[in-house]
Amino acid sequence: MKEAKREPVPVGFGAAALVFLALIALVLSMTAGLGSAPHVPLLLAAVLAALVGAAHRFSWKEMMEGICSAVTAALPALLIIMAIGVLIALWMASGVIPTMIYYGLQILSPRFFLLTTLLLCSLVSLALGSSLSTIGTVGVALFGIGSAMGIPPAVTVGAIVSGAYFGDKMSPLSDTTNLAPSVSDAGLFDHVRHMMATTTPTYLICMALYGAIGFSYGGAQADSQQIQTTLQALEGAFLIHPLLLLPPLLVLAMVVFRIPALPGLVGSAALGALLAALVQGVPPAQLAALVMDGFSASTGVESVDTLLNRGGIMSMMRTVALMIIALSFAGIFERTGMAASLLEKVVSRVKSDRGLVIATILTSWGILIATGQQYVAIIMTGRLFRPLYRQHNLKPQNLSRALEDAGTVFGGIVPYSPGAGFTEGMLGVSAWQYGPFTFFGWINPLVAILIAALGKSMPHNGGGGQEGSREEGASSGKA
Repeated sequence: MKEAKREPVPVGFGAAALVFLALIALVLSMTAGLGSAPHVPLLLAAVLAALVGAAHRFSWKEMMEGICSAVTAALPALLIIMAIGVLIALWMASGVIPTMIYYGLQILSPRFFLLTTLLLCSLVSLALGSSLSTIGTVGVALFGIGSAMGIPPAVTVGAIVSGAYFGDKMSPLSDTTNLAPSVSDAGLFDHVRHMMATTTPTYLICMALYGAIGFSYGGAQADSQQIQTTLQALEGAFLIHPLLLLPPLLVLAMVVFRIPALPGLVGSAALGALLAALVQGVPPAQLAALVMDGFSASTGVESVDTLLNRGGIMSMMRTVALMIIALSFAGIFERTGMAASLLEKVVSRVKSDRGLVIATILTSWGILIATGQQYVAIIMTGRLFRPLYRQHNLKPQNLSRALEDAGTVFGGIVPYSPGAGFTEGMLGVSAWQYGPFTFFGWINPLVAILIAALGKSMPHNGGGGQEGSREEGASSGKA
């Protein structure tokens, strides 16, 4: 007789914790210690997860299904990343970004540059609903301005990323802002309003910090000679004209008309190509080449050329590869039951309303650090904790806010996340360098934990509300 196929056994807590700790150890030792790209430790961690899955009788087909499911869900984001690469190359060639840098250097004050950067990136990201689009467009221009002013690149990028992820969290157009309430059964605008309690104090603290740091770097330390050299180099290499600011305005207009991100980016890139040909005189063959390989400047000033040599599809492949590898690990980690084993251990210790919200924030934070994926952190945490919020009679926007307070805003800081990889590809500064200056990503989870620990901003269904009256029921209802 033919032996019956043995059913797979979900990976238990011990093995799952081992894989999780191995991932953290590999990433820290190889990226920070050996200077390796994050792709390598993530790939090794994915192999380890697959071996553990195989030891628990999961077939390769089953694990591959988990990988495909995770990658398929992120396919729109992968396409948008490549579209932004094309957009940047064409906006460079057309003079759009050089024009933004040129006028910005004459308008922006060095003392208030970092604060202005935070506010401007916040407004653009709030309008676009995309941190990556903000970093890849206005962020590139602001980075060039900051470099010419002599402000340390890591500090400038920290302010850019903070503003970009503020909009990613708060904009009704953002994918994560829509994903969190959909996973939690909360209303979109209830979710956005509820996030104000943790986001507002965080943002005010960030404004104070960037204002103080910018004041210390501005003024006397601003390199006026470098600014003049940059202005002259831009004037010599490009036709600078206010009409070249039309493409950025088109990007904002697509928000008003609710044009989806990918078609809007493609349309803006097409306008950039038209301007490059008609205004800057770039031949078609060169346009085709820079769409693939990026823009190559030759202004005669090395520092300016370094700022302008960006974009192209190939410049995004590092980020795309990182995202696929990270998603492969996440797909195996979830499909084999490792994620559920770890999360159930966390859930089993939750007894109070305050503890539930804090556990949600820490879990979302932990999954983001483990996988580098915002979507995975929000979806996995939301699925597990949603029944507990119902048991505790907490309104669903408590869950949706907790998911974003860590699962969204820290995404640009994790060195092996797509956001960090994209930022490094666009601006040439790694998360290890700009991460400490990305105050919004660090402060928001801590403010959220503090508010939860104080029992504030925690509405209940039916107007109920005292946590103490639910302690016993929550404890007896534990799984």
